[in-house]
Amino acid sequence: MKKFRLNRWPDQDERPELWVHNLRDLALILGIEPKTFSHTDPAAAAWRLVFAWDRQHAYNVNKMPNVVATQMYEAAFGSNGVVEWLSKRYLLDI
Repeated sequence: MKKFRLNRWPDQDERPELWVHNLRDLALILGIEPKTFSHTDPAAAAWRLVFAWDRQHAYNVNKMPNVVATQMYEAAFGSNGVVEWLSKRYLLDI
């Protein structure tokens, strides 16, 4: 939202490309090309794990192992996680 100077989440009719659960597509909108992401970046491993997530995982009837849930959480919110990386790149106060 900050990159595009939006003060609210746009309606689906206005920006349908933002109404997806595909994290790769959302990254591309920000100009982050997953295939060319620097492997030397400390957050590279976190990005790979986050990009492996799929909306269908939420519908799996089997319980997710704690180690997998912890790894996913750390990849997203840990000290070298995607949220921290995004907040630094876009100067967000998170």
